[in-house]
Amino acid sequence: MLLSSESQALRCYSFQHTYSGPFDLSGMKLHEVTCPHGCTEAVLSLDTGYRSSLTMVQKGCWTGPRTGQMQSKDTALPPDYSSVRGCETDLCNANLMTHDTIPNLSPAPNPQTLSGTKCYACVGMRPEDCTPEKSRQVQCHQDQTVCFQGNGQMTIGNFSVPVYIRTCHRPSCTIMGTTSPWTNIDLQGSCCEGHLCNGDSVTQSFTSAATPPPAPRLMALLLVVPLLAGPLGGSLRLSS
Repeated sequence: MLLSSESQALRCYSFQHTYSGPFDLSGMKLHEVTCPHGCTEAVLSLDTGYRSSLTMVQKGCWTGPRTGQMQSKDTALPPDYSSVRGCETDLCNANLMTHDTIPNLSPAPNPQTLSGTKCYACVGMRPEDCTPEKSRQVQCHQDQTVCFQGNGQMTIGNFSVPVYIRTCHRPSCTIMGTTSPWTNIDLQGSCCEGHLCNGDSVTQSFTSAATPPPAPRLMALLLVVPLLAGPLGGSLRLSS
């Protein structure tokens, strides 16, 4: 049921944090606030596709649009997922509590074949979280034959964090993610060809290019990608 504009004040859980890896709020005592229009909770996760993720969790009062369109792209790279939920009863925003609410964004390729390319893979909120020394060296899956590096920002409502990422990518080096009025990831980056070629600085300013330069640098694209539902499908649930 859509949130009603006539809702009375409710008690809602209030919480926001960003996790590198799995999260679990089930044993925590969460702060409570009074909200005039309803409660909300959201999870937004960006993954390298190789067992490294950055996940934002937010709970609080419902703000922003009550309805809106969201469109998902199940082949988005880097993989992403989000769920946004609104509700209208006391302390009702307690559904998204553990990492189990997020599907596996790092599945093994099926069939289990590799492309032969090796890249650095990492994702973090600080440049030092994503240095080549702290990054994993991964064998890229199937059609992911180039390496990607970039930076940007992840946002849920008024809660934003910077993001730095390296991972494998397809030769197109494009991201057609999902869009929504509630949350987004603005990501810019570039792709390169060759083993472990994505070891340059992730703090650089990447600019869009009309045509790709010669190898080994394939292309540099400005990727502004509002994301809500990830490759395995996110959700917006407005319920009582």
